[in-house]
Amino acid sequence: MLKLQREDKQQSPIVIVEKLYTLGSSTHNDVVIEAVDIDPQHAKLVHANKQVTLKDSDSSSGCFVNGQRVTQKVLQVGDQLSLGSANFRVLPLSATDTRLQAFNPGWQLIADGSWLTGQIFTVEPNKRYIIGRASDCDIPIKGSHLSRRHTEVALLGGSLRIRDLNSTNGTFVNERPITDDLAHHGDHLRVDVYSFRIVNPEREIAAARARPQAPVPSPSLRKSESEPKRWKTKPTSPGNRTEPTYPAQRSHTHWVWAGVVVALLAALAMAIIY
Repeated sequence: MLKLQREDKQQSPIVIVEKLYTLGSSTHNDVVIEAVDIDPQHAKLVHANKQVTLKDSDSSSGCFVNGQRVTQKVLQVGDQLSLGSANFRVLPLSATDTRLQAFNPGWQLIADGSWLTGQIFTVEPNKRYIIGRASDCDIPIKGSHLSRRHTEVALLGGSLRIRDLNSTNGTFVNERPITDDLAHHGDHLRVDVYSFRIVNPEREIAAARARPQAPVPSPSLRKSESEPKRWKTKPTSPGNRTEPTYPAQRSHTHWVWAGVVVALLAALAMAIIY
């Protein structure tokens, strides 16, 4: 998990735990930024697949990451984010962040198959959720082979109770058919061809707190993209290698002159004989 800290400390850090945030000067935004060059809706932060992506909302003054204007960019720890004249630093989640104490979003079913991939369905405490084809289901899915009321899910203690509602094609946890069973963080739920990863956000937060905090890299230490590359000459490049030497070989001209001498001697011998 990440958070955004405004460098002038004019507002509290933005702890990114929800899947979508809107940023702008309008009070209708999730994060209100008071600055003269901020549009009513300036940008969005999309939190999915353990990544946070900044998306510019066609703002007039633009969005910048590490000094470069972007329309869409995955944020990393240590990045400097500028929205107009408001500057933020991307920081790792702090275990002492007080906003996390009250954060209880319930469990999540994150679709990872079929056309639903990437969609997130929240299962809050003290409520039962029906998954099925019918439009009045809590999680309606338009699937031709899905029963009208296919599966029921609900939180039960530290687990997720999953109950098949006599569906035609069954309910599966970790590819095992079930009728009424408990699932846990990291398990997979499948109803017909629609599969979901079961996530307990509290476990995700606990893992983030336990993870050693990596040092935040300083922008000045980052390698400049404009720095010219220093090419290394290959050892076999001409002028950089030592050519092997070989013993001198007799040239073709030497053999030609030897043949001429032999021919003259033969002619002289014939003349003497005759």
